[in-house]
Amino acid sequence: MHLRTTLKVLLTLAIGLPVLDAVLVWVAGLLAAMGDAAAASILRQINVAAGVLWILTLVAIVIALAVKAVLEPLDIVSEDEEPPLL
Repeated sequence: MHLRTTLKVLLTLAIGLPVLDAVLVWVAGLLAAMGDAAAASILRQINVAAGVLWILTLVAIVIALAVKAVLEPLDIVSEDEEPPLL
């Protein structure tokens, strides 16, 4: 997979997993209120797994961006050109 595609997938996961987290918490609460404690417990465990996956995704984004920064070619300014003002 190319680095750009990897970053797109990781960004999608970083945005989508908190949404999934919110839905799982809501459905687990709904099931617990309806008296289905077993299903609510399972959804809470899935929610924990989604949270761990979200944290791993954020770490992977940082690593992928670092790799991208290292692989980019340097902008070398020749001696007769003035460096850009920041």
